[in-house]
Amino acid sequence: MGTASLGRERGHLKVYLGFAAGVGKTYTMLQDAQRARAGGADIVVGYVEPHTRPATTALLDGMEIVPPRRVERAGAVLQEMDLDAVLARRAKIVLVDELAHTNAPGSQHAKRFEDVREILAHGSDVWATLNIQHLESLNDQVAAITYVRQRETLPDALLTEEADEVVAIDLPPEELRERIAQGHVYPRERIPAALDGFFRQERLTALREVALREMARVIEGHRVAEAGGGDSPRSSAVHPVADLLLILTAGRPGDERIVRQGWRLARSLQCGAEVLHVRPEGVRDDPQRIEELRQICALLSLPLLVIPATARRYGVGEAVAAHARRHRVTHVLAGAARDRRLPWRGSTLQEIMDRMPWADFTVVGDPSRRFDEDGPGS
Repeated sequence: MGTASLGRERGHLKVYLGFAAGVGKTYTMLQDAQRARAGGADIVVGYVEPHTRPATTALLDGMEIVPPRRVERAGAVLQEMDLDAVLARRAKIVLVDELAHTNAPGSQHAKRFEDVREILAHGSDVWATLNIQHLESLNDQVAAITYVRQRETLPDALLTEEADEVVAIDLPPEELRERIAQGHVYPRERIPAALDGFFRQERLTALREVALREMARVIEGHRVAEAGGGDSPRSSAVHPVADLLLILTAGRPGDERIVRQGWRLARSLQCGAEVLHVRPEGVRDDPQRIEELRQICALLSLPLLVIPATARRYGVGEAVAAHARRHRVTHVLAGAARDRRLPWRGSTLQEIMDRMPWADFTVVGDPSRRFDEDGPGS
């Protein structure tokens, strides 16, 4: 990702990582920036959102701020980071808040993390903030915990592979709720809804547990790499080694959840992974569903293969098994059959398992059917 034309090496990415708004990511980043500035560092604010928090706003005093770009949209004026101005400034360190932010239409890049990649490519270091729930692979877990689907996500690779340093910002849920109640995070009129919604005690506790596990994995990966245990200064959770996980999709709602779980399983197994969609004979794929599948595979840096199954040669089960034999697949992850009228022995998944006795299988359930009327104990 170097920029030979500029004669500068790729910049370093430092991420301040938290589990929710208000834990202190931006505050800590600005504290570190003020210390660096006092030590003579060439540092500018590319974009920081203080959210009218007095303590955070005070830490901007004396900082050089690149004026934001104003964008008119539907009668409103939005402020976005002025990427061209940041690149022209060529500072040693650029501060960028809210890494998962979606830029206004018409911007050079759709997402702020893409702006950051360009800044890094031009040789500047970037210090940025991120909440763990914006990682694409955690989207389903976060939705199950908070009952809020995160629409702004970014590739896990940005944290696991591209970040050179990760600073974990933690705060006990009780203290975060107290900060919110005292008006340090949101305007007073938003406090009751926040405390009774996303920031309920039990939701924050569960979300924090997910975040702490994820932070530990990422930080340990960086430590191993720095100690010489990896091939690069960054930790790649899914990489090509002897074992290969095959993630099976069916071109239907729920495929995204299966792909995310497959990515995380591959990282846990420390093996390579690919996504396979087999189109049965006589069935036309929904182009929108396939495009959505391509998009999530791209976010997670997973190869997607779409192949047909023809009855003259073989059906879906044999198509999957033939592909698995050719590519020496050792693990398979698939979703459970949704049609409960089909007997398990006659299902396509059972056929695949019968044809692949050498492989380990993981079957992902359907959480939307949890404890339904035909489940155990009904």
